[in-house]
Amino acid sequence: MKQFIRYSMVTLVAILLSVIAQAQTENALDFDGIDDQVEAFNASSLITGSPQMSIACWVYPRNPAPTFPDFDGIIGFRDNLFADFYLLQYTSSSIEARFTNSSGIQYNIISNGMQLNTWQHYAMTYDGSYLRVYRNGVITDSVPASGTINTSTQSFLVGNLLYQGTNYYLDGKVDEVGLWNRSLTAEEVMCLYKNKIDINSNGLQMYYDMNTGVAGGNNTGIGVVPDKKLNVNGVLSGFNLTGTSSNFVDGIDNSTVITAYLCVGQSYPYNGQLISQPGTYTFTYTSSVNCDSTIKIILTQNDTSVTQNQNTLTANQNGATYQWINCLNNTPVPGAISQSFTPTANGTYAVVIGANGCSDTSSCHSVIISSVSALSASGWQIYPNPATDVITLVSNHPVGNVEMILSDITGKTIRKIHTDNTRYQLQLTGLSNGVYHLAVISESEIINLKFLKL
Repeated sequence: MKQFIRYSMVTLVAILLSVIAQAQTENALDFDGIDDQVEAFNASSLITGSPQMSIACWVYPRNPAPTFPDFDGIIGFRDNLFADFYLLQYTSSSIEARFTNSSGIQYNIISNGMQLNTWQHYAMTYDGSYLRVYRNGVITDSVPASGTINTSTQSFLVGNLLYQGTNYYLDGKVDEVGLWNRSLTAEEVMCLYKNKIDINSNGLQMYYDMNTGVAGGNNTGIGVVPDKKLNVNGVLSGFNLTGTSSNFVDGIDNSTVITAYLCVGQSYPYNGQLISQPGTYTFTYTSSVNCDSTIKIILTQNDTSVTQNQNTLTANQNGATYQWINCLNNTPVPGAISQSFTPTANGTYAVVIGANGCSDTSSCHSVIISSVSALSASGWQIYPNPATDVITLVSNHPVGNVEMILSDITGKTIRKIHTDNTRYQLQLTGLSNGVYHLAVISESEIINLKFLKL
């Protein structure tokens, strides 16, 4: 039986135009508030003279009491003269957004609603008439504004802004940084909040997705954040680039997540595809307005592993129904419906696990209740038992010409050996785990021995 998530795939496909299945790394960049920054040199050349512009990013601020000289710069341009277009953490709950045009005229917005220690999306747009600030896709404030930035040599900074030689280093994390030479619409800003930046977005000049390196890993060999638009890479400085801070870390993941159980041996249908393996699958859709929508499907399976402690078998899946079966004839063992099972007879056993809408069966596990590890009545000895790589057979009397026939629990002959030695080592390499029979045939007797291969 399989469990399905009820989604209107027909509706989804009808409004989306393309699909790409892909694995993604969702990283961000963590700034320590001391000396970390990313600098894109001369990036103002990308918006020089433009009558419109926009910046956007996700930010995770941590500074509980910013004040001079400890304001926290987030992203943007700042020369304090003729080229300001930036976002800065002004208080524990507000953002300062500023546009200074080439005539030195400042336009400022103090946007309230910022929250510490949580991801939030900010965008600032300028359309030639108004400067606007958005938080999580919703406009928070606007002011009339005019003019352009004509400086072409100003750096774009991430995690820092400068004021008369003072660095406003950010204590926090930043992800999904974008710069446009046009004004984003309210619809497009909401799209950025709900999804990732589309690299084909009209007017996008610079895009740092921060998906570089290994989150929390050793990234000391990385010196830049690549610009996905291939215009201006951001140069890293001050970062430790190892560990859980001052480094690449886990980033914002604003995809729509579908979780479901995938029954063993079955497939999960999604948008005309059949997914047969557990894992995380990401699908990116692009609408007619170049607004990416990401669907992440997380498929998990019940745990069908079994722990064996001598003769006791225990299913590792908790909170399920259990039915132990005899693998020889695939029949249920009467009354064996608990998570743990101790057989009363030699054999191979598995458990049928019912959980999360699935009925899954474990692999078979061999159990041997009694073993021949000492001298038998005929004087034969077999050890060790159970065994892993090799067993040794020893007779306490001359054997003459002996034939040994190795067979599995079903009686199928696996190997025949001829020897006249009183001591013989039988290699078990290549044999599956389970119970095996060994018939020792001589001129005077036939001895049936049994051992367990682990």
